Amino acid sequence: MHFLRAPGAFTAFLVTLPLTLAGCGGATNQQPSISGSVYLGPVSGATVAAYAVDANGHAAATPLATIVTDANGRFALPRALRWPLLVQSTGGSYTEEATGASATVGQTVLSAVYVSEPSTMVITPYSSAVAADAIAAGGLTASNVAAASTRVSAFLGGIDPQQTAPAFVAPRGTTSAVSDGNRMALALGAESQSRMDNDVSIADSVRSIVAQSAKGDSLAACHAGAGNVAADGSLAAPADDACHITTGAANFAANPLNHSGVTALAMLGTTQATGEQTASASAGACGDRVALLNENRWLFDGRKNSVQASLVPGMTGSNWSTYPTTSTWGPHAAIYGAISAPSTCRDLDTFRRELVMAIENYWVDQNLNYCHHHIPGWTPPENTASIDYRDSSASSTSGGSSDPHSPKMICTAQRGADGSQSVQTSTAQTPAVIGPALMWNGADCSNFTSWVYNFAGLATNQLSGAIGVQACSTPSSGSDPLTGVLLDINRGNLPGMEQYLLPGDLLYITQKDAVGSGAFAADYKLAHVITWTGKRFSDLQASADRAKYDLSRIGRPDSRLGGDFLALLGPGDNAANLGQPGHDPWMIIDSHYAGPAYRPFLGWYAERLSHVRRIVGAEAVASDPHLADYVIKPLPPTRKGWLTLASKHANATATGGFRLIYQTSGTQSCYQAGTP
Repeated sequence: MHFLRAPGAFTAFLVTLPLTLAGCGGATNQQPSISGSVYLGPVSGATVAAYAVDANGHAAATPLATIVTDANGRFALPRALRWPLLVQSTGGSYTEEATGASATVGQTVLSAVYVSEPSTMVITPYSSAVAADAIAAGGLTASNVAAASTRVSAFLGGIDPQQTAPAFVAPRGTTSAVSDGNRMALALGAESQSRMDNDVSIADSVRSIVAQSAKGDSLAACHAGAGNVAADGSLAAPADDACHITTGAANFAANPLNHSGVTALAMLGTTQATGEQTASASAGACGDRVALLNENRWLFDGRKNSVQASLVPGMTGSNWSTYPTTSTWGPHAAIYGAISAPSTCRDLDTFRRELVMAIENYWVDQNLNYCHHHIPGWTPPENTASIDYRDSSASSTSGGSSDPHSPKMICTAQRGADGSQSVQTSTAQTPAVIGPALMWNGADCSNFTSWVYNFAGLATNQLSGAIGVQACSTPSSGSDPLTGVLLDINRGNLPGMEQYLLPGDLLYITQKDAVGSGAFAADYKLAHVITWTGKRFSDLQASADRAKYDLSRIGRPDSRLGGDFLALLGPGDNAANLGQPGHDPWMIIDSHYAGPAYRPFLGWYAERLSHVRRIVGAEAVASDPHLADYVIKPLPPTRKGWLTLASKHANATATGGFRLIYQTSGTQSCYQAGTP
C-alpha cells in the first residue's frame, strides 16, 4: 500500500506557529494542539507526519509537520494545521496484542485522513483502511473519505474508526456494557490475532479490513453459508467467506491476553428482534410438534413480522426487508429472545426439541427458496449497475450453471413466487423451471439451521451460518451452553448409533468427492447440514397434518415435501410402496434444491454423514454411557490456524472413527479426514 509522503527519512520537528496574546497583560501561550495515538499495541518511537490534501483528494509531497510518538504511542500536532489532512506513521515498536511479543513496524505506513478538525487522532489499521478505500475510489476527497469511513465504521459496529481510542480492562476482566473503546480494543486484538494466525503483514490486514467492510461484514459476523453445485446439487455459495478479521475477533475473544473486556462476540450486540416470550402449550402439546405449531402461530407470526435484521447505519426498522446491502447475502440476523415453556410442560428438553421441529415446520410452510441469504424476510432489490441481487438462470438442475466459476447465483429457479416447486422425479432429469416469477426469499442449509435455532431463542444467534464454522466450532471442553456438543456419529457407525439421534440434532454432510488436491487431497470438505426429525415417512403419513406429506401433492405450495423428493428415493422405493416395511426412510429437513422441505435420509445424506451437533440436551451427553466417548473435542494444536478434532471413539484402534480438520483462520473450512 503506497501513499504520498516526503522522500527519504523524516525529520523530527514540529512546525513553529505564531504565539497568541492571552489577556491584556501581554502573556503568550503556544498554539493549542490536537492529541493522537498510534496503535497496534501502543507504537513508541513512530514518526508521524501530516500532509495537506487538496480539493482533488491528492496529498502534498512535503509534510506540514512531523513528530515522534512517546513511549505510550502518543503524539500532538498543532491545531492550526490546514484541513483536509492525511496523517501517516512509520517505524516504531510495540507489543503484539495477540502474542505479547515485541515487534517493530519497519517501513509499513499507517494512515488516517481527516476532512475537518477531529477531536483526537487514532492511527491504526482501521484508519488505514479508510484511507486505502478512499484512495482506491479515486482519491481522498470528502465524499470518498465519508463513504469509506461509513463502511469501516459499520464493520466495527458503528464507531468512528479514526477517532475512537481503545479502552482496556484488567487482565481477563469483563464489562457489563461494551463501550466504543472496548469495541476498538477488541478490534485491535482481532487484527493482531488475524495477522498472527495467517502469518501476513499489516498491509495484508488493511486489505482484509477494506474487503470485509466492502461486503458488509462486521467484527461479529461474516457473509458465508453453504452450497457446492458440484457436490450436492445446490447453488455454489458466493466466494464471500474470506473472514480473516472476523475470525481473528472470535479467536482473540478467547485469548488470555485479551484485555478488551469483550470475551464473546455476542457481547458486541446486535438488533434485538424480540425479548423472552412464553409459549402456549396445553398439557398434551408439550411433546407434540403439530400441536405446538397450532397453538403458537401467534408467537411465530409475531417473531416473523418483527425486525429480522441486525440493523446497520442506513438500515432501519422500516426498510430492512428490502435494504440494498453491499452483499447479495443481505442483512445478518437480529437476536431473538428465549421461548420459555409454560408451567404445563415438565420435560423441558422434550418441549425444546419439539419446539424446534414446530418452528422448522412453520418455516417450511412459508415456501422459502434455496437462496444464499442470512434471513428469510429479506427480499433482494432490483439489480444495480454494481450488484446483481436477482441472479438466477435455468441451465442446470439447481437453477444455475454447473460451472462453479459461472456468474454467482443467489436463488434457485425451482421455486415460484406462489410457492410452487419444480418436481424432479429422477436424478437423471433436469426439471422444468418455474419461470420468470421466482421466489426471492430464502436461506441456504447452514443459514437455515442457524436461523431456526436463533428464532427459537436457543442459540441466541451464536450458531454461525458459515458451514465450516457451524460444522467444526467447539470449545476445548467439547460442550458449549449455546451451541451444544459435537458427536462422532458418522457414515461408518451409523447403523449402531442411529438409535441415539434425537429430533433437532444437526447432521453434517461432506461433499461427494474428495477435495482432490493439496494438503487435503484425500479428505472431504463439509458442504451441507440437515435436521434430524426423528420421524419416519410412515409417521408423517399417520400424523394430524398428514395432508402436507401427500405424495400426489409434491410441488404444490401446501406440500412440505421437497420437489426433489422422488429423485432421492432408493432403488427399490417408489410412490406406491413408500412408508411400507423395508421402504420407510427416516425423514430429515434441509434447505436444498428449492428450499427448506422434508426429504428422505437416503443416498448422499447417509453415505456422506460426517458428524452431529446436539444443542438441546447437550449437557446430558457427558454422562450418557452410549455417547460420552463420542464427544468430539479439539486436540492440542500443532499448526497455527488449524485444529484437529476427534472423539475417544475416533482414537480407539479397534473402532476408529473419523477426525475433523478445522481451519480456524481466514477462510474457515472444515474437513473430514479421508481415513478413520
